[in-house]
Amino acid sequence: MMYSKKSRRDRWVQTSNTALFFLEDDCIRAFGQETGCTLLQQAEELYQDLCQHGNDRGNHVIEEHLQSRLFPLMSYYKALLKHGIQEDQALLLVRETAHKAAIDKKAEMQKLGSLPFAYLIFRMGVKRHMKNHFPPEGWQTEWVRCDCQEIHFNLHRCLYWDVTKQFGCPELCCVFCESDDISFSGLAPKINFLRNGTLGSGADCCDFHFIKAQ
Repeated sequence: MMYSKKSRRDRWVQTSNTALFFLEDDCIRAFGQETGCTLLQQAEELYQDLCQHGNDRGNHVIEEHLQSRLFPLMSYYKALLKHGIQEDQALLLVRETAHKAAIDKKAEMQKLGSLPFAYLIFRMGVKRHMKNHFPPEGWQTEWVRCDCQEIHFNLHRCLYWDVTKQFGCPELCCVFCESDDISFSGLAPKINFLRNGTLGSGADCCDFHFIKAQ
């Protein structure tokens, strides 16, 4: 996707269509109106560049992950670094933004977790969900167990880890991993989510454990 020369207002309308509109309040609150808008414009341009050079591997689900989840936060992070923000501070700002979305997802998980047969429902749908939303073009999934007590699978390859490395910001992957921890905490107390490590944190795989509460 390329931009023609447009007014600032027209450019911002286009940004809203690319899922970067959620950055506006965060940028302006952190940096003020003028600097915040400058960062937004830089992030927008970086986002368009990432979309042009990203590889969706011929899969529309991969494309959705790239354009709606990975590239928006990646472009924000790269814009912060380009603006001279130190890496640790840039990660903190991106983390704050990512956690907002994770908290919304946690609320969805809480609805499931409140159902009488939450674990059974989760277990019945989890393999189909992984197949549909985390296809083999982007993830290598090993199913360890999926029984009446625990659902355990390992990711030996992950699109988020591959892409953050590809574009020179592997440290950003942990932000996405942390979002899992927040989101799945909404399943408690009926389903407990545990994890020992992730690819982004240096582990051999991302392990996911969903344990039925006793």
